[in-house]
Amino acid sequence: MRFGKSIRSRLIIGFMAVMLPVVIYMLINNSYSRDIVREKVSETYRNTLDIYVGQTDHNLSQINDYLYKMSVLDSDVGLLMSFPMDSDGYTLTKIRIDSKLNRDVGVYNLIDAVFLYHKNDIIFGTDSVYNDTKKIIKTHMDSMTTEENLLLNNQHTWEVRGDERMPGKYFLINFIKVSDGLFVGAMIKVQDINKMLSIQWSDGDIGHNGIYLLNEDRLVQSLTENSAPIELSYRLSNKPYESLTDHKTGESYLVMNRISSMVNIAYRVVIPEETLLRNLLFFRNATLFAPIGFLAILLLYLFFMRNMLFKPLHELILGMKKISLGMLDVRLKKNKTLEFEFLGNTFNIMAEQIKTLKIDVYEEQLRVKQGELKQLQAQINPHFYMNSLNIIYNLAALGDTESVKKMSLHLADYFRFIMKANRDTITLKEEMQHIENYMTIQKIRFPDKLLCTFEGLETVLDYPIAALTVQPFVENSIIHGFKNRRQLFQIKITADTAGEDGFVLTISDNGVGFSSEVLHKLQHKEPLQEGESSSLGIMNVIHRLQLLYGERTSITFHNQLEGSGAVVVIVFPKLMEGVKAVV
Repeated sequence: MRFGKSIRSRLIIGFMAVMLPVVIYMLINNSYSRDIVREKVSETYRNTLDIYVGQTDHNLSQINDYLYKMSVLDSDVGLLMSFPMDSDGYTLTKIRIDSKLNRDVGVYNLIDAVFLYHKNDIIFGTDSVYNDTKKIIKTHMDSMTTEENLLLNNQHTWEVRGDERMPGKYFLINFIKVSDGLFVGAMIKVQDINKMLSIQWSDGDIGHNGIYLLNEDRLVQSLTENSAPIELSYRLSNKPYESLTDHKTGESYLVMNRISSMVNIAYRVVIPEETLLRNLLFFRNATLFAPIGFLAILLLYLFFMRNMLFKPLHELILGMKKISLGMLDVRLKKNKTLEFEFLGNTFNIMAEQIKTLKIDVYEEQLRVKQGELKQLQAQINPHFYMNSLNIIYNLAALGDTESVKKMSLHLADYFRFIMKANRDTITLKEEMQHIENYMTIQKIRFPDKLLCTFEGLETVLDYPIAALTVQPFVENSIIHGFKNRRQLFQIKITADTAGEDGFVLTISDNGVGFSSEVLHKLQHKEPLQEGESSSLGIMNVIHRLQLLYGERTSITFHNQLEGSGAVVVIVFPKLMEGVKAVV
């Protein structure tokens, strides 16, 4: 039954038509609320990130100003290189500068180390491991203060460097030239910048943060050890923020990127939407579970309608289908509903009437079929009778009275059996006896020219067949296949077991075989012209086989592979229960 045409589908559609607008309204309202909250909260987070990035850049700018002032205004820094390095004046000036640098490291919390670098000496103040810091300054300043690198140096921007001896590996460094060979500079650990960033985002499980090395509009690599909860693209977007979904977990995230103006790094913050919509959790859950509630109501509604309407209606439709398939014993049970009780009683009365009517029609069909079978049987007897009389006439014309007497006796036995008891079917054994009588009659006419053999018939001799089912094919072989009278004409009848306990009967000869035109018509079940291959006998046998066995039988025609001799193959099916040899 097509959807939309049944009562059940229309009731469901009606219920959904009422409840669906309510669900849609709640979903739209929840979506609008989520968008508003997401926009406002994300705006707050964006402002917070902008403030942090701006403040960090401002601190880097202040440190640059500090380095510039030290290189220009600090008298000790200016006088340092005027003393020989092994003089007392150099040593005293170095001590004063060292004291200032250690003091300034405490003033600027962001600085990890501030230093005065000369290739022969390093003065610095730091809160980290002294020897490691000195080695890091020595290593990187030696490479950064070469003539080639000094030409590329920009005193206003910081450079990202990596060193395994530095905690967190990566750090920022910048320096200003004081005089030939003397530079003042500072180092800042990326780890410390990220800690300050984490205070605002990681605490309270707000989100994830990280710092990345920047190359134009791409993030080259992460400078922090903590990894994002979602796999992200390294290409920066021009949007103030992006909403991304993790395809593995289905979680949604808000991603914000900000670029520093003082150093080639970018700050990235990833915030789960659960954090953004934490205050709307109840309304979100209520909206999500509302369809489930409506579905539960629909299921209760359908359960009630099932017992009241759908179940008795289904039983009525199922009963009608069974009646249409011929199951006439189907009857409906009584129903408590007045309308369905009336329908059930009416259905049972009609089913009983149909059963009675169908039995009458079936009996009438059996009578018609039996009459048709008897009519076909009556046709085959005169057919052979006329051929036999023609043979007797020819023998009498030759004056062979002994052969006439012998043939008359065999012919009398043959037709005595055919006409006695008025039976519709005989056993295969009796059919073979008829064929032996027929062959004896033909041998009288053609002495030492005919031979008929039987093989494999022992197990199927009691099988019931229509009278003269096989004999017409033997007769057809002699009439049309027996052309060369100089050699022995052989007819062979064999039986082989087929599937499901049936058997295959094969009639073959060594004659000239079927002509191509006749064989084509026989194989394609086309009607034969009068006189073609005993058309009356062959078509009569085919028709009777179909009446007796229906589609369970088949008959095929072909010539032998050697190009001579006709072959007829008849498939007899397994007998069904209740089938009798004599009807």
